[in-house]
Amino acid sequence: MTFAIKSVKQTFKPNQELESMMEQFKNMVNHCIRIGLENNTSTLRKLSLLSYHTLEDYPIQSKYKLTAISQACGRLAQMKRSIKKGLRVKSPFVQKPYLVSCYGYKINGMLLSIPVRNRKYVNIVLNRHTTDKLSENIEPRSFTITPSSLSISVRKDVEEIIPENAIGIDRNLRNVTISTLTQTIMYKTNKLLSIKENTMHVRASFRRNDVRMKNKFFTQRRNRQSRRIQQYLHKISKDIIQRAVQSKSMIVFEEIKGIRKLYKKGNGQGNRYRRKLNSWSFYELQRQVEYKAKWEGIRVCFVDPKRTSQLCPICGCKIQEDRFQHRKVWCSNCGKSMDRDVIASMNIAHKGWARLIHPRGLSGETMKGNVDNLIPLILRVDGSKLILGSRL
Repeated sequence: MTFAIKSVKQTFKPNQELESMMEQFKNMVNHCIRIGLENNTSTLRKLSLLSYHTLEDYPIQSKYKLTAISQACGRLAQMKRSIKKGLRVKSPFVQKPYLVSCYGYKINGMLLSIPVRNRKYVNIVLNRHTTDKLSENIEPRSFTITPSSLSISVRKDVEEIIPENAIGIDRNLRNVTISTLTQTIMYKTNKLLSIKENTMHVRASFRRNDVRMKNKFFTQRRNRQSRRIQQYLHKISKDIIQRAVQSKSMIVFEEIKGIRKLYKKGNGQGNRYRRKLNSWSFYELQRQVEYKAKWEGIRVCFVDPKRTSQLCPICGCKIQEDRFQHRKVWCSNCGKSMDRDVIASMNIAHKGWARLIHPRGLSGETMKGNVDNLIPLILRVDGSKLILGSRL
């Protein structure tokens, strides 16, 4: 039995009293960060001993002071991790007011009661989506208030599903392809490229000579683009998780690392091509699938993407490109012709399943044609059984 954590978010406009508390909380966090930098510490115990007595001048309940120290520790620890990786970082500093606490709050039906003073609470009305989520078998852990939103962190005990199959996911610029037990499904993502291109043209059309208005306009366009992409990928990730739960399958991703370094200025590639590849939202789909899978108890693993689109998933021989169709490849040994992305997703599923049943390592790249072992029949799926995820 494990536990999963996620947050439920809704729009919210705080009153004047909460705005004052948010400003004080921000100042306390920055105050603790300064003490941590002066004493070169990022542990909660040591920072609490150094900074708790110095927060007496802030007219706020002590429970918020403890949370402010914890928030400062998190930012200082993140700075030290970045320094160890060799990154150039600035000293952490909180600019926007916010309020976080895991003590003293109450949830009564559609009301969230937040303590502001001794025996005095501020009630916040929760919307229907938030109340529906909180009515499930979950445990509220903390709340976060910003000038525009309210977020409640919840926890649920999850029993991990023992995988019986594997779903391989191949991420590409124009599609996302998955291989299940009975079929291969391709989700078209051409719309994401159109969203990014349209946003770029709209930003380029701004002609007003005002830096403040320009930054505000660019921020609005960037946030709108991010919301549209997240919503589009949410539909795809939700469908993948539903299929994994129904078939009791584990989810296998290819471990993509260092891909941004391949498309730098001066490597002979055009600006348009580099812009497309550098704006590819490959990690956003992975992030959504990971936290949704953990919430449902589904296992997620990562495999090396090497040669996943170069070997035949049926016989294991090296495949060749089709001269007439760029995305099609064929195997000279078994005579099968399939899409390159379909082959990659099938090989990814096999690698993940092989790692599950052989945790010490992989014995080979692909199956060599024997079905009398524990290799799943997903690799025997005919490549012609391809379903386009156009309904998403």
